[in-house]
Amino acid sequence: MQSLNFAFRFINACFSLALKHKRLRNPWLILWMGGVAILVLGMIPFVAVIILVGMTQLSVALIGLFSILLLFAVLAWGEVSASETCQAFFYTLNQAEEIAPETEIPGPEFVRWQDVFMWFLIQPGLAVIRLFKKIFQGEKGNQEAWLTASYLTVPVIRIENLSQVEAVERVKQIFKDHLLRVHLDLVGVRPVAGMIQWLFILVGGVLGLWVGRIIADPVTGGVLSRMLGIALGILLAGVLALLGIFFSSFTRACYYTSLYQWVLNVESARRSGETSQGAPPAILSRVMGKPKPNKKE
Repeated sequence: MQSLNFAFRFINACFSLALKHKRLRNPWLILWMGGVAILVLGMIPFVAVIILVGMTQLSVALIGLFSILLLFAVLAWGEVSASETCQAFFYTLNQAEEIAPETEIPGPEFVRWQDVFMWFLIQPGLAVIRLFKKIFQGEKGNQEAWLTASYLTVPVIRIENLSQVEAVERVKQIFKDHLLRVHLDLVGVRPVAGMIQWLFILVGGVLGLWVGRIIADPVTGGVLSRMLGIALGILLAGVLALLGIFFSSFTRACYYTSLYQWVLNVESARRSGETSQGAPPAILSRVMGKPKPNKKE
C-alpha cells in the first residue's frame, strides 16, 4: 500500500510540474496529434475490408488482425513520445534543482526515435528470456539479470543520445556498478500506470464494439452504415486507448527519468567523494518523505 501511496503522490507532483512548465506539456500534444493521425490512417484497411470483402468470417478475422496492429502502432507511438517526455522532464528537474542554469530548452527533436522503437519491439522477447533463465538458472550467474534496470534504457537513449545497443551497454554498466539505490516498484508508478492504461484500452474496445453494432448491424446493415459504424467505433476505442496510453507513457517516463537522474547523482558523488551529491532528486525525496540534504553541508 505504501508503494501505491508513493505512486499517486509522484503522479500528482508530475502533473503539477507539467502545469508550470510548458516544455513538459509539449509531448502531450505530440502524442495526441500523432495518435489521432494513426487512428485516421488506421481506418483505411477496415473500410477496405468492408467494401471489398463484406461481412464474412474472413473479414471478421481481418478486422481483428487490423485492430491488434492498430493498437500496437498506438502503443509504439506512446513509447516514442515518452522519449521526448524523458528529455523535457530531465531538463525540468535540473532547472528546478538549480543543477543547470535557466536556459531556453530546445523543442522536441525526435532524436533516436528509431532506437526507441527498436527497444519497444525487443522488450517482450527479452522479458521471456529473462523469465526462463531465472527459472532454470536463478539470479546468480544469470546474464540477463540487468533487465531489472532495463527501464532506464529509453532515458539513456534520449538524454545521452546513444543508440539502442550503446544504451543497453550503458544500462548494464549502471547495473554492474550498483548505481541503483531503490527497487523499481518502491514507488509503484509502473503498476498504477499499467492498470490505468489497460483499463482504458479494454473499456474503449468494449464501447467501440458496442457503438459500432448499434449504428450498423453486421449482418443486415448496408455498406455505408457499416463503414460509419466501424469508423466511429475505432474513433471511440482509439481516443479512450490514447487517454490510457498518454497517462501511462507520461508518468512512467517521468518516473524512469527521475531514477536516471538519481543514478547520475550517485555517479557524481562517487567521483567527487561528496556523499550529499548522491541524494535522490527533490521530487522523489518529497514523495518518499526524505528531506534532501543541504547542498552547503
